[in-house]
Amino acid sequence: MSKPAAKKAAAASSSSSGGGDAPVVAPPASGKATFRISTMIKSIEGENIADRTLQEVLARASGRPDVRDPDTPLTGKTKAAKPKSGFPNFRPVASPGSDVSFNPDSITTPHTYAVVHAPTSPKKSSAGAKVFRLLKKAWDSESHSFSYRDNPQVVMELSHDALELCAEAAKILESEPIFLKLSSNVFVIGDVHGNFTDLFFFMNKLLLFGDIEMTPYSFLALGDYVDRGEYSVECVLLCLALKCLSPSTFFMLRGNHEDPMVNGDTMTYGDDCLKAQCTILFGEDTGMTVWDTLNGVFRSMPLAACIDGKIFCSHGGIPRYYGTPENDDRIRVMESKDFPRFRSLFEPLDPSSSLGRDKLERCWVATFDLMWSDPSDEGAELNQWGFGQNDRGESIISFGELAVENFLTTHGMELMFRAHQEKSDGLKLSKSAKCLTIFSSSNYQGHGNGAGVVYVSPTGKVKMIMKEPEA
Repeated sequence: MSKPAAKKAAAASSSSSGGGDAPVVAPPASGKATFRISTMIKSIEGENIADRTLQEVLARASGRPDVRDPDTPLTGKTKAAKPKSGFPNFRPVASPGSDVSFNPDSITTPHTYAVVHAPTSPKKSSAGAKVFRLLKKAWDSESHSFSYRDNPQVVMELSHDALELCAEAAKILESEPIFLKLSSNVFVIGDVHGNFTDLFFFMNKLLLFGDIEMTPYSFLALGDYVDRGEYSVECVLLCLALKCLSPSTFFMLRGNHEDPMVNGDTMTYGDDCLKAQCTILFGEDTGMTVWDTLNGVFRSMPLAACIDGKIFCSHGGIPRYYGTPENDDRIRVMESKDFPRFRSLFEPLDPSSSLGRDKLERCWVATFDLMWSDPSDEGAELNQWGFGQNDRGESIISFGELAVENFLTTHGMELMFRAHQEKSDGLKLSKSAKCLTIFSSSNYQGHGNGAGVVYVSPTGKVKMIMKEPEA
């Protein structure tokens, strides 16, 4: 990012939090480190560790630029050690004329050795691995396009792999609760909207050695993987592939576009909706099958998450009260094991549901709020609990600072992460410093906005990472 742009972004971030230093939230009763917002405004232009040779990685680790390749026969005074079982050709490494020796076994595991020397490990034989490898190999970052799109055979194979991937992902997502409990370290990703350029940019920088199974932190995606952008199919397939490759570290929430009535709305979105893109890529019949199957996966997705018990996350916002604030059981309702998963929020409720009409309706309202609501505009008319109408539609709510403060305080939390709205720098912190909006798709609809992701560390720091739009 250029210096003027960095100053501009920093100023925007500062104004959104009320100016001055980043606010510090009061320490929680548990005694844990409080979460503190700090900014790391930069375009991630650093080198990717996956592009380094093993020799360069070892040199960095030992602090010596002349470290030898571990497979190169050693000369000089240092004697080669016998290879350890399972690590053929590995020997201690030393600089010529030095008494300092370095054994790569001390930082190498069977997994890292396999990745460096045999990237196509037999372990990765699932649909997730096949789809991940294809998308990564076929993506051209210069032309922002996929090389296989003009190859009918590869496209057909991708459709088969996509259906297999969906079946695998649906089982994993269905086994997860509606309300996830996560621990830092976590990178949080906002709206993607078919922007494979930015999604690939962030994941390529953040995945260690390009392998999610080796990456020592988790990811939480807040939804809206599809629609608006050119590569909705590839974006959601990449996320589902990562989910299947590492179910315990890659988490996906559902956004309002993960609904067949939205991502199938060709009248509104034309060729930019998921349904149209499926049929264009795979053909009418196969495309409709893939689209319908993907929406079955969307139905299974969790709706909200909590990081370290202190940061509430959803795509849209917080649920409204269903009753009075004195009996605030909104979290308990989300935690209930019989919370229904709706295929679409725009279809009639099932009258034969064993939950009963009242609970079914309550869960529908909570789902709607989690996926669709927004922070209120300044000066908007709100009720005594801090909720009001939303310009998106008659049944959609907005929430003010009071609503957020009451929700967080009641449930022992400190911050709220959400997506759902484009922001000029990809990130925006509310004036109260309690609600952070994350949008991870730059130049959305040609608007020239930036893209952002957020990192939550175990020490309580929240770092905001911004990427400028490409010229």
